[in-house]
Amino acid sequence: MALDLTAGRNGLAKLGEVITLWIRHMLGIDVEIEPLNAMHDVSFNWYLGLDAAGSRIGDALWHGHDLDEQSRSSVVGLYQLNFKDPDVVDLGMRGQPVYLILAMTPDKVLHVKPQNLLTGLPIRQMEATN
Repeated sequence: MALDLTAGRNGLAKLGEVITLWIRHMLGIDVEIEPLNAMHDVSFNWYLGLDAAGSRIGDALWHGHDLDEQSRSSVVGLYQLNFKDPDVVDLGMRGQPVYLILAMTPDKVLHVKPQNLLTGLPIRQMEATN
């Protein structure tokens, strides 16, 4: 299988649709995901690496570090995720987007860790009802 993830092409948008469906199926939460061409003038309140390389890049940005050329060129996809129902989001993040970062390793291998979407989103814990 091959998927063209070139910025501005349909591949990134389609991967965003798959992520949307994955979150709905696994968590029962509706989100909107928009691919971004660049991350300029964004409030970087919450991010989620879709792989280990994306997490390292997010960590660097979170701590205010500038990215070197290798890190910048390894980014394959950037997404902005917004929750359709603000009641599922932790109070401190309501109305704030989550940024998703997908990057390849230095040897140009792309790994995707969809479990990060299940454990890393700022959603409040729903109480069990009997």
